[in-house]
Amino acid sequence: MSILEDFIINSNAAKTQEEVFQLYQGALAHFGFDSVVYSLVTDHPSINRQKGHGVTGNYPKDWMDYYIRNGYFEIDPVPRYVFTSSEAQTWDNVVKKCEISRKQRIIMEEAKDAKLLDGVVVPLHGPGYEIAGVGIASSVGGIKPDKNMLSMIRAISQQFHLSYSNFDRVDKKVELIHLTPREKDILNWVAQGKCYHAIGAILSLSENTIKFHFKNIMHKLNACNKQTAIAIAITRGLINPYSICPTEG
Repeated sequence: MSILEDFIINSNAAKTQEEVFQLYQGALAHFGFDSVVYSLVTDHPSINRQKGHGVTGNYPKDWMDYYIRNGYFEIDPVPRYVFTSSEAQTWDNVVKKCEISRKQRIIMEEAKDAKLLDGVVVPLHGPGYEIAGVGIASSVGGIKPDKNMLSMIRAISQQFHLSYSNFDRVDKKVELIHLTPREKDILNWVAQGKCYHAIGAILSLSENTIKFHFKNIMHKLNACNKQTAIAIAITRGLINPYSICPTEG
């Protein structure tokens, strides 16, 4: 039985989150990694948890305290990477691919000083554009993750994320919201900063017609303003946040 198959079977049978995490640590140890931290990069309404660094993990406590005290989570290039890709990646490659500031480089060097070596980041993308991530590292170094290792770690981490978060998930009836294609078009343009007059010109509709449609959108989403409507629509997967580029007009 492979490491992945073994982990899937055992994590599905686990009775507690702590047991899932211990199994995850054991699976990562097969690849030489002994340090791991699991974080929620965005709020997770599906499990009633807010975003935060270090939901669980075994990074050195002094490093975690120092990291949080200095507000590193908001500027660390590794957590930021998870917004841009779903692929597992080494920290070194994240640094090479991104233009990072001097302060961000200092964070990466300080992590090495804390014996977090040969780091790997695993983005975890869930429903409603919920995003989590795992950072793993070795306290002794000498690991050279190849593409196959990174793919295996990503698969194991996805299973960990699912099994761990299932303990927090509350089964509840989901109310489906339907927006017509026209309403989605209008909401997308509103999200890009267009005013009703400009949207009307783009869609060859009167300004009053745009207002009428948007009033219906607000009612369907139970939103009190434009910003709330946009946020709800993104969370429910009704519009794609990656297509939104704020413009004037």
